[in-house]
Amino acid sequence: MGRVSEVVAKLREDWRRKMGARRATAELAAYSPQDLHGIEADLGLSSTDLELLTCNHPGPSELMPQRLQQLGLDPNFVRRAKPETYLDLARICATCTAWRRCKHDLAHGDVQVGMDGYCRNSATIDELIVEGHTRQ
Repeated sequence: MGRVSEVVAKLREDWRRKMGARRATAELAAYSPQDLHGIEADLGLSSTDLELLTCNHPGPSELMPQRLQQLGLDPNFVRRAKPETYLDLARICATCTAWRRCKHDLAHGDVQVGMDGYCRNSATIDELIVEGHTRQ
């Protein structure tokens, strides 16, 4: 019975995330082009980047912070200390097609596999480590 409840919980989590992405997309669609341009300018994003941040997978919201944490970086500290870098990490993560592999690797504590293989944020994360953004 435990396995069934795990599957149901996973389906519920996936559904909530997809509905959240749809809500975010609908909210963006409700803005006038002028308002969207202002939001994009305030955030330093293109319209494509803004749309990508409404992705329907857990990459930028869950996996990226988890990867940072497993590598000894405090995601909240990075977000405050280097907001542009954090946003860039999230944008790249939102476009990643290897998020399922990332999720699997992180769940098994294999953080270095992604860094050596498929993570397109690895160079930036390496820079953060070298810069010492590890305050916790």
